[in-house]
Amino acid sequence: MEKKFEELLRENGFKCNADGRQWMANKIGALPAHKIKAEKWAPVLVYAEKIGGCRPGEVYTYANAQGTTSQARVASIYKLPENMINPVLVCFSGIMTAHLCCFETLRFYAKQHDELLPLLAIGKGGNKGLYETVFNRKAGIMVGSEYNAYLNVLSYLAPTSYVRENERICKDIDTAGNFDELYQFAKESNQETTFILCSGNFSYDKRLLAEFMLKASDPKYKDAKMNFVIAHCPIITKLHVVDGRLSEILLGYIAASLGPLTKDTITFEGETKSANPERYLMPEVMDADWNAFKELISCYSNMGWPNYEELLYGTDHEEAVLHIILSDLRARSCFTKDSYDVEIKQDLEDYQNFLGKYNGSPLRADFLDYLKETPEEKYF
Repeated sequence: MEKKFEELLRENGFKCNADGRQWMANKIGALPAHKIKAEKWAPVLVYAEKIGGCRPGEVYTYANAQGTTSQARVASIYKLPENMINPVLVCFSGIMTAHLCCFETLRFYAKQHDELLPLLAIGKGGNKGLYETVFNRKAGIMVGSEYNAYLNVLSYLAPTSYVRENERICKDIDTAGNFDELYQFAKESNQETTFILCSGNFSYDKRLLAEFMLKASDPKYKDAKMNFVIAHCPIITKLHVVDGRLSEILLGYIAASLGPLTKDTITFEGETKSANPERYLMPEVMDADWNAFKELISCYSNMGWPNYEELLYGTDHEEAVLHIILSDLRARSCFTKDSYDVEIKQDLEDYQNFLGKYNGSPLRADFLDYLKETPEEKYF
């Protein structure tokens, strides 16, 4: 079987981008997913949170575009920092657990501060290669882009006028693009802004901050003062949606979060071996037991790139490309173009049964009252 794959990959020049993956999918079709056992992967997820996630209470100091220093703070989704300047809750990252984590953040902030956080959703205006059939539909929840999917979902939980109040067309294509979207929002707001980053991904914090903090020092951003708070999301494996249960897709998100952490890094003191550093070297990363993630990164990187495996494990490039393609094809068997919407709606129904559905007016005051009266119990 692998010989056949190698022949096809060679025919296609070992392309591993969205077009290359789709070409292989057209030739081969989806492959059966791995049998994923919770007892095997549970400790890997816990360690992934330790290495890729940040702990509430942590603070990172970094150079900013204004020529001074700023601090990125880490908090729980259930208890945000005090004294945030013009806070805005940001729902993004693609994983379809982010909206529920955002809503938990939103309602507990309302309870604790008697205020409604402004909401912003961002995420690719284009489509990921893996999810082309999901986003390229005329109707549904996950249609067109990630940010639009989040707005569609959140409109089931909150007044549409509130959810879409800050809607804008997102043109980003990667994490760097996400930063530029936030910069543009802060610039247009014409005020210092604190972005509360809620990704729904417990292993993504360090990758996100490593890249955001380095970009934040670029003088081209000096006309917009931005502060960052990571709302750390818990490990979630009990949802219906494929991103929120043990699956090829969830493991792919984790692999893509951890894989780049040692690539093209620069220390906070300015030391680097890279000609083009892309991210800060975060605490604990170099001391991690990367062998604990070898199977994860080698066999489940359906959203990642072969250079992660090459760098971490010395894998030959062509073999690493083969592994990426295999993981992509297995991931394609985990969903259909419609199953995401079905599973998202099941999760929404469960969540609304827990909260009590909002049936009030579009008025912000009415929605705020509703949030304050929701259960004191945490959903996650």
